[in-house]
Amino acid sequence: MEAVTVTEYLKAWRDPRWVFGAVWLMFLASPLAAVLGSHSLSRPARWAGVTLLLAFALGYAAMCVHVMMPAMRGVRFPPARIAAWSLPLVAIAAGLIPILGQSVMGMGGYLMALIIFQFPPLTAAVLVLAMLGAVALLPEVVPGWSPDPSTTILLVTIGVVLLVTRTMQAREQDREAAVERRRALQEQLAVIAERERVARDVHDILGHSLTVMALKSELAARLVDEHPERAKAEIIELHTLSRAALSEVRATVGNLRAPDLRDELRSARTALDAAEIRAEVSEADDASDDTVPDDSSVLAWVLREAVTNVVRHSGAASCRIELGHNSIEIIDDGCGLRGGFGHGLRGLDERVRDAGGVLEVSSPGGPGTRVRASLP
Repeated sequence: MEAVTVTEYLKAWRDPRWVFGAVWLMFLASPLAAVLGSHSLSRPARWAGVTLLLAFALGYAAMCVHVMMPAMRGVRFPPARIAAWSLPLVAIAAGLIPILGQSVMGMGGYLMALIIFQFPPLTAAVLVLAMLGAVALLPEVVPGWSPDPSTTILLVTIGVVLLVTRTMQAREQDREAAVERRRALQEQLAVIAERERVARDVHDILGHSLTVMALKSELAARLVDEHPERAKAEIIELHTLSRAALSEVRATVGNLRAPDLRDELRSARTALDAAEIRAEVSEADDASDDTVPDDSSVLAWVLREAVTNVVRHSGAASCRIELGHNSIEIIDDGCGLRGGFGHGLRGLDERVRDAGGVLEVSSPGGPGTRVRASLP
């Protein structure tokens, strides 16, 4: 039996649930009364019988606390520990045979409890059937014993009740384990979704910022000889953009900041101007600063990704941005769509759908691309 501290031992006894298993000890009242009231037993035999019955009761109660209760919580012990608890009870029952005679078979129900609550269901069922077979067979072979249907029926009833109880508990444990697995899976999926969100945010931020910075650096390189002052201004702006991009990455990874739609409009103008693409921005009457929706950060992401794609891939001469209260539309006159969505547009579509909106990307009436996002 594995060692436990005194504190752990006493704490186990303070859990009142062990009483539900020990309640079967009330059936020891009958043999105890028979021993005390027997006129055929000597005084030493009676005291020995009482001592053994009390020892059996204490051993069984301790088994309820330290074996059956952990088993109900799904704990499984090695065979050595099971033997350490069961063999003393078997030895006590054997010691009671000269005193109780055939009535000692009624104590088999307590051993059934240990078997059923500690062994796997199939093994427990086999062992219980073996015990019931022994109860039916022993009166036929032991001199002086006779068949006792009442004891057999009692043990069968106890065995069936305990097996049904254990089966129900096993199913409940399986349900709890399934719930725990689902919870762990949901937590894992939440972690994956959060990682995807962070990756999407970082992609959107770096994709846009690095594109603008690349354009600024190329423009500065072209201007450095003929227009050094303009080149210097571009380099200063490039430095400002790099610091802003670093700040945005830190804020996004820390989930501290979402893009602001007004800031993105200004940034879009800067990016389009740097790419020498004419920018046109129009706002609907209901798109004033006071009526920008709570989900304007989603529209800001759409604007950022769409303008980044215009600057990178479209070869457009002009780009029009139309902003509504719950929508935004970006239209360019470039080369149009080529193939399916890339990583950026797929992430953008997920972001808009997560907000309950719809993202439409098309090339209406020839060249150029139209990106429209609308929120509920």
